[in-house]
Amino acid sequence: MSAPSKPLRQPGLIVYLCGLGTSALALWLVQMANDNGENIMGWYANGILPVGAFLVGIASGVGYAVGSRVLQVKLSKAFVFGMLTTAVVDYFAAHYLTYLSLLEVHHIPAERYGFIDYFREISEGMSFKGKSSGEAGSPLGMWGYVYKLLEIGGYAGGAMVPSAMVFGMPYCKGCQQYLKGHRTGHLHSPEQWPVVKKLKKKERLAALQAAIKELIARANEFTTPIAAAPLAETEAAIATLDQTIHKDAAARITYTLKKCPSCDAHHLDLNLFNYTEDKKVSNSNVAKIDKTKVAEAMADAAAA
Repeated sequence: MSAPSKPLRQPGLIVYLCGLGTSALALWLVQMANDNGENIMGWYANGILPVGAFLVGIASGVGYAVGSRVLQVKLSKAFVFGMLTTAVVDYFAAHYLTYLSLLEVHHIPAERYGFIDYFREISEGMSFKGKSSGEAGSPLGMWGYVYKLLEIGGYAGGAMVPSAMVFGMPYCKGCQQYLKGHRTGHLHSPEQWPVVKKLKKKERLAALQAAIKELIARANEFTTPIAAAPLAETEAAIATLDQTIHKDAAARITYTLKKCPSCDAHHLDLNLFNYTEDKKVSNSNVAKIDKTKVAEAMADAAAA
């Protein structure tokens, strides 16, 4: 049974410092790359996607996610907004450090060449190398500011990725702990992939669609009785499933049961794995059943 609900602990200074630490490390590595002639923040895909800034942002945001997970603290919306603000500040801080480095190398007084002058120059003077010649193209001019905005957005968005992954993990609010893997089970289709893959492509597709449809129907029948059942019944049901993966099955649904380390709050994930008509493997989520709230409600009722 879950512990009675209590106010959630808020992410504190330690989580924030963890994020600042990885942000500083990521920006230091960017600066090192700049010193060696490689502008990682300037990497773009298809001439418009700021992949470099996005990757650096991901690296910078790892600390927030690790701090949240290790300290068992759920990130709040206000904290996430603070992370976004910090990411934007970090972006300009990185450029400011580069600016100071240029002043020192070229012995230029700050009053003669301000940071605004520097940022205007790198924005309006931004250019892309030609695919064939490898030489820098014409400066982008005012369009350079658009690309700088894309870089800021890519960096800030990337910084959110690690925390978004942790934010989506099942969490017991009663005990204020992330759930851990507890038990798995598998439902397999009777259709065998070695047989199905020998069919012609259209026939193979029809056979796979039929197998998946039948498998999902079985999964619905299996899941309905335990959708609101207590932990013991859910565990017993999962134990009746296959405990090993049959690799020759054309499709399978894997049940992943996660449980709070301190109480009976639990969460069930159903994921479909199947071969495709192109002989590849596809993975998709079928359902998520969050039973942490049910356990919390039961605990609150018992404590009342």
